[in-house]
Amino acid sequence: MEGGGGWGAKDEDEDEEHHRNPFLSNSVNKPSASKHQFRSEVSKALWVEEMGMGEIVEKKGSLWSTTGVAKTNKLYCHIEEILFLAEKGALILTSPNDKKLSVGDIYEKVIGAKFGCSWESFQAYKHLKSLGYIIQRCDTSWTSKNDQIFCSSNSSTCKNKGTYDGLDSISDLLEGMRINNLKPLYNVYLPNSKFRKSSPGDPDFLLCVLRDNPPSISELENLEEECDGLRLKYCYVDNGRASFFSMEKGSIPTLP
Repeated sequence: MEGGGGWGAKDEDEDEEHHRNPFLSNSVNKPSASKHQFRSEVSKALWVEEMGMGEIVEKKGSLWSTTGVAKTNKLYCHIEEILFLAEKGALILTSPNDKKLSVGDIYEKVIGAKFGCSWESFQAYKHLKSLGYIIQRCDTSWTSKNDQIFCSSNSSTCKNKGTYDGLDSISDLLEGMRINNLKPLYNVYLPNSKFRKSSPGDPDFLLCVLRDNPPSISELENLEEECDGLRLKYCYVDNGRASFFSMEKGSIPTLP
């Protein structure tokens, strides 16, 4: 088992991480101006209830290169992205009648888990995003031209333009990979200033958010086999604290 602290961004990735992530508190040799800078660049989004997403109507700052999904020449973001940015003062969300929604209003949408993100999922997203990781839901492509989400480039079941043998959609693929309600929720990429939504490549790992009783070893092994070589990590949230771990096979030495 690998603890959550063992795979965070290291010193050698510090410059890259700060370059990509404007939310980080800067270290000793960097001016601590991220909060002030971000509040001066506030984007605006319109809540679209039937989609369960926000349509970005005013885009400011560089964060959108790794946030949101592009569909039909418009940019949308999921509820966890909306809440993360709203907490930072970087996004204003309005209703269709042009009423500004408070952070508390957005909390209610997350707590109800109606829009594909539970409170535990948000805590996992928030923790990794705050560290500079690039995150997207497994069942959503970055752009309408790229549907290779949750698909290894070495996978024999993955075709060009996001089509799959015997599957009508990415959602079908994800549903087929569900093991007793356990399935990957996020594609996670390491901080990368050269990241492009049009060609994201394989994620560095897939993240499952655990709830209730922990899965059995056999369930974890079955899920990892279904992931076609992509790394799996797990997150468990308890009282607002997110813990991350991965499973590694090993052998116990035989005592003489």
